[in-house]
Amino acid sequence: MRKTLIILSCLVALLNTACTGDSSRPVATGKAGIRAISTNPSAPPIVFLIEERTLGAIDYARMTDQNVFDDLEYIFNFEANFPDELTRRRIASSQLNVERDFQYTFVVTGDLAAPDVIIWEKPIRDWAGTETVFEAQFAHTAESLGPVDVYFADPAIAPAAGEEIGTLAFGEILPVADYESADYVYTFTTAGNPADVLFKSIAFTPAPLGGFMITMFDATANETGPFAVRVMTNDGTSSALVGENVTSTVRFIHASATVGNTDTYTDELLADQIVANQAFRDITGDIDIAGGLYTFTYTPPGNPGSILVEESAVLSGASHNQMYLIGDVALPSAFIRVPDRRSVETFAKFTFVHTAVNHPFVDVYVVDPGTALEDANPTFFRLSPGVVPTPVNLAARDVEIYLTVSAEKTIIAGPIATTTELGAVLEYISYDNVDPATADIELIPLP
Repeated sequence: MRKTLIILSCLVALLNTACTGDSSRPVATGKAGIRAISTNPSAPPIVFLIEERTLGAIDYARMTDQNVFDDLEYIFNFEANFPDELTRRRIASSQLNVERDFQYTFVVTGDLAAPDVIIWEKPIRDWAGTETVFEAQFAHTAESLGPVDVYFADPAIAPAAGEEIGTLAFGEILPVADYESADYVYTFTTAGNPADVLFKSIAFTPAPLGGFMITMFDATANETGPFAVRVMTNDGTSSALVGENVTSTVRFIHASATVGNTDTYTDELLADQIVANQAFRDITGDIDIAGGLYTFTYTPPGNPGSILVEESAVLSGASHNQMYLIGDVALPSAFIRVPDRRSVETFAKFTFVHTAVNHPFVDVYVVDPGTALEDANPTFFRLSPGVVPTPVNLAARDVEIYLTVSAEKTIIAGPIATTTELGAVLEYISYDNVDPATADIELIPLP
């Protein structure tokens, strides 16, 4: 019995101190900030992990939230979903011994199946609260773009040789610098050629006691200019920096079966006509328009004294917008949305805009050909006119689309046969039919 007690005591001691000496495990002395971005414009959201713990999804040209961890050594992993694979594939790993009071930004670049990971680091600043400055960094994350010179100056100062704050190649970032709070314009040019301006922002005024990074990305179908430029704050907030000569666009979709043809104006005074004599189911192309507040006004053709609908909307700079006219002639309305047109290489994007007001609530099914609806679940449930769901991701395959009465299997429209290809961006719309018991489904073509 005594021998058993001695052995047990030694086992307990081994667990605590290995029977002799102190533990050799590292001890944290502080915290570090961790965040990530992706520079591949066709990549899906990439899952970011510390060891096996998920930190978030890295979406293109967006910064993840900052995560705070002890200053220890970790392996950071990156995973993505690929077609016909049931589980996520690990695409990259990076080992890092993080230091206290530093912020680390993981930059995932290149081919999705075998990306490179660049790590930027900078000290975390402890603000006293009395400073009149802000801190800024400038980076280069546009994979298709060569070296650039970066300028950050008063709006009245044009780029000039020797006045650049630095030259950047892809994947590089300039050191942190302090600036007094004032009006600034951010510009980048071809390296060594200040006259070749690739991007010039509108003037903006950063507040003191904060910090951010400005970096450029390759444009996707969601941008109206040649680059997507983002301001990314230290806590991970991302916002677009609008170019000086970059406009927004708006596209008009006439989806009211009973209103008749319409003229559309951009103001309440009906001084600026933007669309003339648009018929039911007509869809315009993208029309250039400056960002700002508008009151889109619909009238019968040539009859500005008879207002059908007024809809106010704020168009953010450098965005694509789509305006839909819907409703019965007795109560027409309009709504605007920013579509997601970015193509992703590993799936097809599918969304559905319900505008057939004869059917207040509908379900949308996307199923394999020949599937009985009784055996299927809806892709979108209980859509009402004007409510547009978040797109879903579909594999590449042949499918059929149905529209049914919500919570029933009563078919209103379909089957509509289509093939979903990887990278496709599919937006379908429902229209009222002359037979009020049915509706029509059509694909809204990309501009």
